[in-house]
Amino acid sequence: MLWVNQFGIVDGEVREESPWVGVFPEGGRVEPQEATDLFVLVEPALPGSEDYCRDLSQAIGKQFGERRLSLTGGILRALKAAHENLRDWNRRSLKQHRVAAGVSCLALRGGAAPGWEAYLGQVAPSAAAILHDGSLARLEPTLPDAAEPLGLHEQFWPDFSRHQLREGDRLLLLSTGLAVALSDQELAEALRPPPEETLPLLYRKGKEMPHCAAILVALPEGPA
Repeated sequence: MLWVNQFGIVDGEVREESPWVGVFPEGGRVEPQEATDLFVLVEPALPGSEDYCRDLSQAIGKQFGERRLSLTGGILRALKAAHENLRDWNRRSLKQHRVAAGVSCLALRGGAAPGWEAYLGQVAPSAAAILHDGSLARLEPTLPDAAEPLGLHEQFWPDFSRHQLREGDRLLLLSTGLAVALSDQELAEALRPPPEETLPLLYRKGKEMPHCAAILVALPEGPA
């Protein structure tokens, strides 16, 4: 069974829901193995961009929920629409009023054996981590076209990765500031316990930050 939870810090105050995170479960009559849920973490990349993050995540979720041929295609279409919206705003704004954001989009499909399919699309600034078979890997955009935030340049391309999640695995989306504050050992130690213990451990690192967020997707191990 999939376990999901999140937290955010806005202006130094902790919130269960924040402008930085969007959760979009599949609606309508869909077979469980065909259902797709989308999780979005938006990170402001320029001063003043904070006010646009909630609208940006909602726009991405709406676009993704419309007709799509594939999960990566749905993520790409949603991010392109968000990028063009920001570009349009920036073309009509003074330089000091321009906005930009990094995004992590995680699409999860199914729940049938052998696990959940996870497709992650990232545009910097963006950070994620996966604990798979007990081993930790950080996930960050490395493609040159994914190195700049949405809204600033004409061209971009998300850095995509695919993961098969099984019992005991964890996939975490988190703000880059929080990711930098955590060593690999600290991050692994936060992800290995039962999932309900992970976010409180992460919060201890992020509680002094003015803005940060994390969303955890976990497949707890079943009874022995």
